[in-house]
Amino acid sequence: MATLAEVKKTPKEDWTVLPFTGVTLLGFGMAILDFIFLQNFTFQLFGIAGLFLFLIGAALRIKARLELNKKAGFGGYFRTWKVKILKDHQLVTDGLYKHIRNPIYLAEILRNLGFVLIFSSGYGSLQILLASIFLLFRINLEEKILLAEFGEEYKKYKRNTKKLIPYIY
Repeated sequence: MATLAEVKKTPKEDWTVLPFTGVTLLGFGMAILDFIFLQNFTFQLFGIAGLFLFLIGAALRIKARLELNKKAGFGGYFRTWKVKILKDHQLVTDGLYKHIRNPIYLAEILRNLGFVLIFSSGYGSLQILLASIFLLFRINLEEKILLAEFGEEYKKYKRNTKKLIPYIY
């Protein structure tokens, strides 16, 4: 388990968690209210696609967090949410991280978008897409920190992987 003494670097500019969480929860709430009051509890075809995205995102998120925790040594599944560099931190470049640099964020987007699509909510979907913008800011923050910590190793890793969507972006 990583203690405060084992944390080597934690950025002060990690401001994205609160707005991402707030806008995401707002999107979930809007999707449910949309479903109840505007759609009168009527499930639509989007619900099946939403359930599929939700399950894929949830499974991907669990796998990515476990891989990150195992290799980087965060000391627990729920300790991977904060941007930090630990003493003896290793750059994770295998498993899901072999294909994209941010599988947890991709999983968050898929899971959250899946949730609002279960309720076929355009309003909720817009909120989730807005919330996802905060993840792009966070990715930039993390990449600066990883570049400062791992230098050429991280530059090589960046050249060989995509940021968020395999083979595309």
